[in-house]
Amino acid sequence: MWREKIKSILSWQKGREAKGRAEKKEFPELRGKQDKKELFQKAILQESRKAIQNPGCGWYHLYTFNAAQTGEPLYIACEEEELVLLRIDIGAFRDKPISEPSLEWIRRILAFFREKRKGMILRFSYDLEGKGLEKEPGSIRLVEEHMQQIGEVIREYADDIFAVQGILIGNWGEMHGSRYLTPDAFRTLTDTMIKAVDGACPVAVRKPAQWRELTLGWTEQEKKKLTLFNDGIFGSETDLGTYGTLSPETPGQKICSREEELEWQKNEMCGKFCGGEAIWGSGAEPAPFVSAPKAMADLERMHISYLNSTYDLRRLEQWKAETVEDESGLEAIGKRLGYRFVVEGVEFVSEREELQITLENKGFAELTEDADCYLELERNGTLQKKIQIATDARLWKSGEKTTLCQKIKLPAELAEPEEQKLYLALYRRRDGRTISFANQGEKQGRPFLGIFKIDPIVLI
Repeated sequence: MWREKIKSILSWQKGREAKGRAEKKEFPELRGKQDKKELFQKAILQESRKAIQNPGCGWYHLYTFNAAQTGEPLYIACEEEELVLLRIDIGAFRDKPISEPSLEWIRRILAFFREKRKGMILRFSYDLEGKGLEKEPGSIRLVEEHMQQIGEVIREYADDIFAVQGILIGNWGEMHGSRYLTPDAFRTLTDTMIKAVDGACPVAVRKPAQWRELTLGWTEQEKKKLTLFNDGIFGSETDLGTYGTLSPETPGQKICSREEELEWQKNEMCGKFCGGEAIWGSGAEPAPFVSAPKAMADLERMHISYLNSTYDLRRLEQWKAETVEDESGLEAIGKRLGYRFVVEGVEFVSEREELQITLENKGFAELTEDADCYLELERNGTLQKKIQIATDARLWKSGEKTTLCQKIKLPAELAEPEEQKLYLALYRRRDGRTISFANQGEKQGRPFLGIFKIDPIVLI
């Protein structure tokens, strides 16, 4: 009996050795590594052509509500879009504090969009008709009181709010056409709004010149509380007054030329949540032609994470009619709004038991939320091991490559003849939601990196 058992074991070992030799022929890169415990066959990595639905970026719809008209219908116009911009009219309270029923109505609005899992951008305004001077309060103290009331509500829903646009004043809440645009009043109101939200989300101002003026003397940490929005993108050479026409060296000129301001945004707005509206033009200036490739170059310098999907249709239809790399210009722009992570290469350095992953952020902007990155090893579709990678995905900069390095030593208890499939995963820290990579063949947003083939003989 024992002779038969020995023969059976020897026969099994010879079969395994023959299989090992066959695998080395199948994977030439593994030749000469027979002394290694892990054999890694890397995947073919390619970018997907489709747009990826990820939190905190993309096209948005505008939803307008009146704080005084409680009980209006709440609805979602586009389920596919991750973001919404909620414009809330508080003009009825130009001479009094916001009432408790109206504050509760604002809470219900925010709760509805949270339940629908939409990231929110907020704008509160006294005016929706271009009549800011007529409709805003006559007292700056009342404006500040309104900010404090609104700030309390914002803090309750801060996890789902990416930015607050403006400081309540001006035509359409865009900080022009207001009595409170003197340097002292403007700074007072901005400081009040920042304190009201208490760092829960950034406050967005309308112009780079405003941002620079407000942040004089601020620390880098304090500057994270302020960002930009631009509702005049491509509307004219100056984006309807967002930029100036002179160089920054011109004495007394705070608003620089478009080219200078775009270069400034490229450097200073990296990692900040910026967006707005791309428009056709205004009656005062002819609409400039801005091709989709030119628009993409400018949007990347501006670090744009979000754009209005329904306004201005003339501009959007122009891009839709263009072709960029076998797809419409509108599609090419849309899939690059915000961040777009693509894994481009992977290597396993067996001598150091280290995996090296190269990825590129092909989006216009950066991730602005905390996230955790993992290597995930699966066998037969079941998760076997998770290895956290020490990296901050918020620093994966637009237009740049990043290399991740991680030790990966498989324990002996995982040594089975079956293949071990390796994936890269990224999860939003606050709720565990998957942040998807834009790779072909991804599995639930995780790009497939390759296969470890483990030979149990060498582990005996």
